Amino acid sequence: MKENKTRKKIAIGMMAGLTSVSVLLGGIFDSSKDLLEDYPHTNEAVIESIDDYSKDDLQKAQAKDSIRNKLRKLIYKIPVKVRAALFVPLWAMGSAILWAADLLFKTLIAPIAHIFLSFVIQTFLLFAIIGVCIKILFPDLPWSKILSKKLFLSVLVGSIFMSLCDLIVPHFWQDYTMYRNLSKLIIGMITAFIILKPFIRNKLKNRISYQITYEGKVIG
Repeated sequence: MKENKTRKKIAIGMMAGLTSVSVLLGGIFDSSKDLLEDYPHTNEAVIESIDDYSKDDLQKAQAKDSIRNKLRKLIYKIPVKVRAALFVPLWAMGSAILWAADLLFKTLIAPIAHIFLSFVIQTFLLFAIIGVCIKILFPDLPWSKILSKKLFLSVLVGSIFMSLCDLIVPHFWQDYTMYRNLSKLIIGMITAFIILKPFIRNKLKNRISYQITYEGKVIG
């Protein structure tokens, strides 16, 4: 059993090492032909006007290019036949991995991250606006009572509703993209009004005792 585990660990380590080398080769060489050059071929950028670049950007670019060229020069010292037999297959695998990773990021990760970030900002703004409105309605009510779990859950549900509307409405309204910001504002106001409705009703009924309001689970 121990021998099998050791073999598995060695195999996993070798695969990880080969994958790392392949990704490295795919990153520093643009093509297999470039990998099989007989001489070091650098990609140093020629900067015509140094005033167009900040010192930090210039130093970062030079450092990145310097590391890349140093690695290329080390690989160019290896005989061409060895590079053709060992490095070209690894370069092909590394290029495929980098291409797949770039495609995955652009088509899946980036859009999901954008949607998630938009949802978080939307929820935070809705929560802040509703919290301020409640504070205006009940100036003496402490923030610890206003910013409750129940209110947060209500805002979260409201924000999900807004996001669903943003996804569903374009399928039924072709001109939605033209009026998206205005539509989201109106939906947001409706959502905020629905959440604030119990507090507004309570204010209109002149329920001044905040202790009763809290125990009555209006606040949460």
